Amino acid sequence: MLAKSFKSLGQFLLRYGLALAFIWLGLMKLKNSEADYLKDVLSNSAMLGWLLKYITPYAFSQLVAYLQMLIGIMIATKPVARKLSFVGGVLATIVLFLSVTTLFTSSYVWLPPYGFPELSKLGQSILKDVILLGAAMWCVGDSA
Repeated sequence: MLAKSFKSLGQFLLRYGLALAFIWLGLMKLKNSEADYLKDVLSNSAMLGWLLKYITPYAFSQLVAYLQMLIGIMIATKPVARKLSFVGGVLATIVLFLSVTTLFTSSYVWLPPYGFPELSKLGQSILKDVILLGAAMWCVGDSA
């Protein structure tokens, strides 16, 4: 009985904790300080650096903010809109996968001058996305 309770609570926290994290982080990205932070991240990313040629860091931050909040809301809708929650989980998986790849494509995640395995604050922030990616993938499977 205790194991079943822990499993149920864990599943609840995976889904709604992920939704809360996306909504909260989206709200934070509406701030100018987050745009400055994203500029540093993007300019040091081999995969996403090209975006700065086409969009300002502030505009990119705003787009990411609204996308994250929408994803969080979609994930939370499972009790009433299972398909919408599924799409939210897929989008979260894509966003988090892109974030996790930054660990391998940006020198900005390592603490200068030490390098691997010393993570910068950004690297530490992205490392938690590995776990969130697992939660997003679980949400996809749970909502299918």
